Amino acid sequence: MLLSLTLIFIGLIIYAYFGYPLFMILISAFVNKNVKKAENYPAVALVIAAYNEEDVITQKVNQSLALNYPEEKLKVYVVSDASSDKTDDKVRSINSPRVQLIRIEGRLGKTEARNQALKRITEEIIVFSDATTEYHPNSVRELVKNFSDSSVGMVSGQLIYKVPQGSSMGFGQKLFWRFENIIKTAQTKLGTLTGSLGCMTAFRRELYTDLPPNIIEDFTGPLLMIQKGYRVVYEKEALCFEEATMKSKQEWKMRVRVIRGGMTGLIFARSILNPFKFPGVSFQLLSHKVSRWLVPVFAILALFFNLLDVIVESTSSLSFTLLGLQCLFYLIVVLSFMLEKTNVKAPLLRIFQYLFVVNLASLVAIYKILTTELEATWETERKGQKA
Repeated sequence: MLLSLTLIFIGLIIYAYFGYPLFMILISAFVNKNVKKAENYPAVALVIAAYNEEDVITQKVNQSLALNYPEEKLKVYVVSDASSDKTDDKVRSINSPRVQLIRIEGRLGKTEARNQALKRITEEIIVFSDATTEYHPNSVRELVKNFSDSSVGMVSGQLIYKVPQGSSMGFGQKLFWRFENIIKTAQTKLGTLTGSLGCMTAFRRELYTDLPPNIIEDFTGPLLMIQKGYRVVYEKEALCFEEATMKSKQEWKMRVRVIRGGMTGLIFARSILNPFKFPGVSFQLLSHKVSRWLVPVFAILALFFNLLDVIVESTSSLSFTLLGLQCLFYLIVVLSFMLEKTNVKAPLLRIFQYLFVVNLASLVAIYKILTTELEATWETERKGQKA
């Protein structure tokens, strides 16, 4: 009985990380709901959310102005969420009629700042971006092609992580996102994504719905779009780049916030879990998101029942093997954390460390969902900050 419970929870972990992705890849080989793309140039608003981004905002705006898209069709809006540094002054100093600063007073958070900004923006297509995200010159052009298909309401691009020298989390982040992009390709072929990139998401302005300040747009926006009957698709040719986090503490903070925001967003849009109304999407959410969030719970239960089995009733070699493998995983994680402090490169070990950090973040996010209210604002850690 105890061995069976151990195998069930280990099986759930394997399903979350390997079973579901493999299933989606296999099914998508036989089903392909093509997006009808065409070259067209609707008016686009590139909306850059910013809070105290004086170090990067000038470069970001100039890079946005240089994108390969008709100048008369692309306008750049910097939405400053009550920045207290020189962010606003630097934006005002950029001499271009295509750049507009929208300052939001009161430090309301990214989501509410975007809510208010969109009330002043009239362009047909909105592209949400972050101040630290670098766009490929053709990225907006590639995103917009998808809107020639009237069934498409939102498009998410491809994020590629640059791994800075000395980053202990970069290898794991890069590998994770490559894996996620394979799943996104399969999801698009089968119909729709269930999430998008906060740093590169394009959508039809007329379909935007204001969100509560403590809800993260990256996850909730796509769910609301699906509820309205539109597809959310992945455009692999729309590339954007960000630097990976340097240390595990930075990754930890970011993951707790993102996972917690995702959980809150799913609760907000919970009707999408109705299997009778949204059968495919509810299956994807439970298999891709919810099961991943619950992996640390499965891992704790698997270890608990495995230990109990070995101590109380089992002489099975399988029980001892499973316990040994679990202990080996945690020993590798401890070793990786120790090597991180000495800046020793160990990319393969970092995969185990990254998995541990992400799953510990999920566990903390679950606890915070149950005990505290989600904040609308947060402090962003930048490269070079101590972790």
